[in-house]
Amino acid sequence: MRKVELLAPAKDLRTGMVAIDNGADAVYIGAPAFGARQAAANSVEEIERLVHYAHRFYCRVYVTLNTLLYDRELQEAERLAHRLCRIGADALIIQDPAFLQMDLPPIPLHASTQMHNYEPERIRFLDRLGFQRIVLARELSLEQIRQIRQEVKAELEVFVHGALCVGLSGQCYLSGYLSGRSANRGECMQACRLKWRVEDGEGKQVLPEGYHLSLKDLNNSGSLSGLLEAGVDSLKIEGRLKDANYVANVVNHYHSMLSGMKNIERRGSGEVFSGFRPDPERSFNRGFSTYFLHGREPGLVNRDTPKSVGKRMGTALRVQGERLLLQTTEEVHNGDGLCYVEQGELKGIRVNQKEGEWLVCNERLSVKPGSVIYRNRDRLFAAEVEKNGSERRIGIRVRAAASGGKLQLSAVDEDGNGAVVAPEEFFPPAVKEEQRERIREQLSKWGGSGFYCREAVYEGEVLFVPSARLNAFRRELQERLEQLREEKREVLLQPPFDRTLFYKKQIDWKHNVVNKLAADFYREHGAEDIETGFEAGFEGGGASGVGKELMRCRYCLLFEAGMCRKRGGKGVSSPLWLRNGQHRFRLEFDCGACCMKIYS
Repeated sequence: MRKVELLAPAKDLRTGMVAIDNGADAVYIGAPAFGARQAAANSVEEIERLVHYAHRFYCRVYVTLNTLLYDRELQEAERLAHRLCRIGADALIIQDPAFLQMDLPPIPLHASTQMHNYEPERIRFLDRLGFQRIVLARELSLEQIRQIRQEVKAELEVFVHGALCVGLSGQCYLSGYLSGRSANRGECMQACRLKWRVEDGEGKQVLPEGYHLSLKDLNNSGSLSGLLEAGVDSLKIEGRLKDANYVANVVNHYHSMLSGMKNIERRGSGEVFSGFRPDPERSFNRGFSTYFLHGREPGLVNRDTPKSVGKRMGTALRVQGERLLLQTTEEVHNGDGLCYVEQGELKGIRVNQKEGEWLVCNERLSVKPGSVIYRNRDRLFAAEVEKNGSERRIGIRVRAAASGGKLQLSAVDEDGNGAVVAPEEFFPPAVKEEQRERIREQLSKWGGSGFYCREAVYEGEVLFVPSARLNAFRRELQERLEQLREEKREVLLQPPFDRTLFYKKQIDWKHNVVNKLAADFYREHGAEDIETGFEAGFEGGGASGVGKELMRCRYCLLFEAGMCRKRGGKGVSSPLWLRNGQHRFRLEFDCGACCMKIYS
């Protein structure tokens, strides 16, 4: 049976451990450098501690080295890859093909979504090269994923939850153009979360100022069965900048859903014991969509705000100064954060106290009756997740057998690993039969060990074994079982890549070649003409990008606004322009490919 993986983000060691405790089968975490989230870097020592913790549960740790590399960084990146292999990291997630030209140990390499894994030709090439896993673009539909599965052998990883980039991954240069902070270098300024207005060629407003590029968050928890049936191997949650509370809630939610599904086998071991009921709406979110998984649908952006709105609570009935009467079925608590949209901006308030049905807030309210009220900070829920949390333990069955005054202990874990302890010392017969139950109960107690006893049996003679000796035998049994589990843990190796495979003769600038090894890689695979990547200009004082396509999106402003040309939209002249202050960008709509392009 094919094993399914729930993959969670880890901002740091603590968040990674929380993800494992709440049911993740694997986590991905940023290295000290070269990760696509500069603000989520971690030391090798911290990653090593996370690796040891994850491996106890047969979970995996993937390390992100998914930025473009400059020539001056190649040696450092190669040394870092060696260090990560030595500490037991299970795979490296990469963007730059320079890694394929390095002298690396046989650690598995995953093709990051930053490699632009959207077009079938590209995906087939990466598969035949020998990548063990390909992280697919977020824009693909379920039917496209199903077709890809039929054509490639590599594992397929698909995003199921979290923030969305409006541009195709690895193909967004807007941040770099505006600020010199490249998204392909882990420095994205998130220009898509800014306010924009849409104008025609004469400067006439087509769409008023709003957050027209700020996508809602992804939530495909209702489509897990379809994704697994399509052949997806890894279900990925976005969020390497999110805190431990968010990760605990969202990971627990997806783990709970997968645990209720039949005919699947999870990659990790252990059962999750939780002290809270997960609910993704009660953590950070901008509202949710399924993006393009089920085809093109409207309602992908929240034009009012790029910030978290949380869970919809209801509508405002009356307002009196600082007091709010809210029509809701939800329980509101002191200290909760509420929000609503006022004149195109999100307005946040805090609940100081409740007076009957009225909520007394921390400031005078201007919200109008009938306005939708959201809760973006659920104080009691956050405290419940923090306090009660989750614990992950591996199920075992323990057997004690006594004969001739000797005791033999054995334990078998849920993965079929069995350990035995057979002391040489003799023990006298017990005077009372109750000693049998005492021994059985004592052998059932594995608290704090990472194991829990599903069953304990005691067979044979009833011996008198002092509690101290029983505890010592149990600890020895635990150590042997842990050692055996590590010996039996599956370790994947990276087979050699195919260096004879032809790809393309022409490699344009959007292949992001900014170092000599990447250029060598494409030459090795048939390239005769290689354009320098956009980010290469930053080494020389800044890339101009004049006239270049800075972003390509499956999301379309015209469709979102009900003006799709393929659906009879009229009255919009071309070209259209996207404006933010003094910055102005030309929009093009490729209706044949059903995508939108943003040009400098």
